[in-house]
Amino acid sequence: MSLLDLFRHEYIKGTVIDKYSLNNGNIGVIIDDDSSHKRYHVEFRDGYEGPGIENLFGLVKEPFSNKTEYLDKLIDKNDSVELTVSYSKGPFREAYRLHSVSSQPVYQGPGKSSNLPQRYLRLARY
Repeated sequence: MSLLDLFRHEYIKGTVIDKYSLNNGNIGVIIDDDSSHKRYHVEFRDGYEGPGIENLFGLVKEPFSNKTEYLDKLIDKNDSVELTVSYSKGPFREAYRLHSVSSQPVYQGPGKSSNLPQRYLRLARY
């Protein structure tokens, strides 16, 4: 991660199309963005390796280190998620922060069927 990546983030709010485990033990999801309807591959990276040049004396941990097991249980297919990811022109992103996960969006938009009884739907048309 370069210094420029710290300032170039993208906020994505969308629906989880697919979730899978990667070969390196990380969790990957495919998200359909609600606003642009583009699909992105997002990796929740567990890359903590201890002390190193890029990790100041081992004190800095990535936000998802040692937490991918919990993320695997938290996120399912068809969930609505909001997260901050790395900025890229391609479809591959790396997650930096998970803001929310819910089973369905609160507002389902026009064209969705209502759960009102039929008598109220008849009254609403007139």
